[in-house]
Amino acid sequence: MNKKKKFIRKMSLLLTCGGILFIAFAILLLLSKGSFVKFPRTDIAPVGFAVVGVIYLICAIGMLLVTQDKQAMIEENDERSKIIEAKSGIIAFIVQTLLLSTGIFLLVFTGYLNAVSTLCFIAVLVISVIVFATAQIYFGKKI
Repeated sequence: MNKKKKFIRKMSLLLTCGGILFIAFAILLLLSKGSFVKFPRTDIAPVGFAVVGVIYLICAIGMLLVTQDKQAMIEENDERSKIIEAKSGIIAFIVQTLLLSTGIFLLVFTGYLNAVSTLCFIAVLVISVIVFATAQIYFGKKI
């Protein structure tokens, strides 16, 4: 198993652990009914933590599926793919998007983020996804 595959598996394990912790905290919040942690919206806070936990688990499953697909690993080791990955900043983009969406969900569902701020953050996410997709297409055609 090469270094990149091992790294992806470690990252997926880390995401799985994070997802399980978020879901466990959501269950704990739901069962305690806000008695030990106070949020402005304790009624929907468990939903936010559960949604973030599920997103983390989905990302972990996706990463594991990529390591299972031999053709994807061969294409990933292709020189053109390495250049495309370097040019578009795929790893930084994924981390940034995951952390920003985690922050948005947690702040919204705990009641600390109002509607206007939420829409601004979602607009930033949408713009970053559009820029990322455009960069992937552009550099994919250029090379």
